[in-house]
Amino acid sequence: MNPTEICWTTITNRREAIQLQEFTCTASRPRSPAGRKLSHPKPWELAAQSIIRQSPQCLKAGNLLVVGRRGGGEIVAVAHLTFDETLPSVFAAHIAAIGVCLSVRGQGGKVADRSLAESCSVIAAMARERGKGAVLVTANIHIQNGPSQLLFERAEFEPVSIPRGDYQQWIRQL
Repeated sequence: MNPTEICWTTITNRREAIQLQEFTCTASRPRSPAGRKLSHPKPWELAAQSIIRQSPQCLKAGNLLVVGRRGGGEIVAVAHLTFDETLPSVFAAHIAAIGVCLSVRGQGGKVADRSLAESCSVIAAMARERGKGAVLVTANIHIQNGPSQLLFERAEFEPVSIPRGDYQQWIRQL
């Protein structure tokens, strides 16, 4: 899929987010021969999918979702963004999750790159609307999630801390 064919919109309310309850960006959890659910091989993907699917219940006022659709229909990418507007001179945004649909994976990160770029564009536009000059964007990335680390490196984010548990914070000033 050509990432330029993706139509991007934002969702700002829980009612609209209901359409994300079935969004899938990871494989199902494996099961034992007896049918018991086993640990997911990529828990960070499962966590991102859970954040996105729970958006109808958890989307707070002022936060938003950036949604990419193939031809205006099938959802192929989602980013969940949160904001901290308590800082007087800095517009702070956090990318809580980015998910790319399984059907468009395996293209060298093109759709993920576009998702992150679109998210940063939305964040920068919001900062301009609020008259904020300095814009900081953060994300917490699992230490074993090499593809996401490469994605954020390509977008000029840098790790800024030692990992806390399984996650490390990455930051970029726009």
